[in-house]
Amino acid sequence: MDPNTLIPTPDAIPAPPWVFIVLEQLLFLLHILVINAVLGGLLILLISRFRKQTVPDQSDSGQPVAKKLPILIALGINFGIPPLLFLQVVYGHLFYSSSVLMGTYWILIIPVLILAYYGAYIHSVKFITAPWFSKSALVVAVIFILYVGFMLVNNNSLMEQPEKWSAYFENRGGTILNLTDPAFIPRYLHFIVASLAVGGLLYALIYKFSKNSTEKDQRIKQGLLIFAIATSIQVVVGFWYLLSIPSDFMPNFMGQDLFSTIMLMVGIAAGIASLVFGFLGKLNAAIAHLVITVIAMIINRFNLRMMYLSDNFQLNQLTLSPQYGLLILFIFILLIGVGSIIYMLKVSSTKTEREVSS
Repeated sequence: MDPNTLIPTPDAIPAPPWVFIVLEQLLFLLHILVINAVLGGLLILLISRFRKQTVPDQSDSGQPVAKKLPILIALGINFGIPPLLFLQVVYGHLFYSSSVLMGTYWILIIPVLILAYYGAYIHSVKFITAPWFSKSALVVAVIFILYVGFMLVNNNSLMEQPEKWSAYFENRGGTILNLTDPAFIPRYLHFIVASLAVGGLLYALIYKFSKNSTEKDQRIKQGLLIFAIATSIQVVVGFWYLLSIPSDFMPNFMGQDLFSTIMLMVGIAAGIASLVFGFLGKLNAAIAHLVITVIAMIINRFNLRMMYLSDNFQLNQLTLSPQYGLLILFIFILLIGVGSIIYMLKVSSTKTEREVSS
């Protein structure tokens, strides 16, 4: 069956596609950094708390991190909505189709996210008073965040491979997963290991700005060490992911497509540099090179998406129906929303510092 016969006709878009692509990539950068920090922070806390047999006290090294995670989950969800909206403007006919194919799992994402938030919140407030209850809540939060990540990776994978959609005729229950894709597992692991790395930086950052930690330098070094080790593993997983993509795409990253090749080399070089700075204990340099790495990888994520879709969809197929006034209004409201979030974070941070000081 020709997969193109299964693809709906795309809707007209109100501005050139590059506008929405740039906005999607920019806002996805913010979203993925925050979500990586959330999952990484949760995983680090999970490992450290179950390794300890003593009852936690007010000086427990994980409590400052635990207090930040519920806020970061809410922030990550809010930062995730705009890039999802911009994605749907350009790829809506593909994204909605893949969402229907896995609809049973996809519709559970909202309640699962709510439960993950409550798990992180309960873990934070019961950290000292009910250690086993808080640990159980932490396990719930980790499992549910991993579930959401798994389903998002699956949806993106299905969206990019319309040739897999014919599975619907044998399974109409909305439970189709693209597990046969050789790139699926390394792609998902790429997200998990990256989260551990960013979680390590989160750990270090929180203690860098902590005013009351008696072991500040030690905690920063611990966070950077976690980051460096996770990044070392990420190099291996990243090459596994690269080697798992279709062989037809590989030449594009080996010089045939100059832009894709440059972005890949920039990402690899910045990633290795961030790893070195992590081992050297240079927090600011590690963060700067991590951001460069993520930017390069997000750009190549878009390049790879268009390679997957090259036989089924091109951006020039989209019909332009200009509505620049509505677009400007939307972006203006978006900026107000981002500004409001930044203001609330500052207020929350100031309140937390006062509570800790008292």
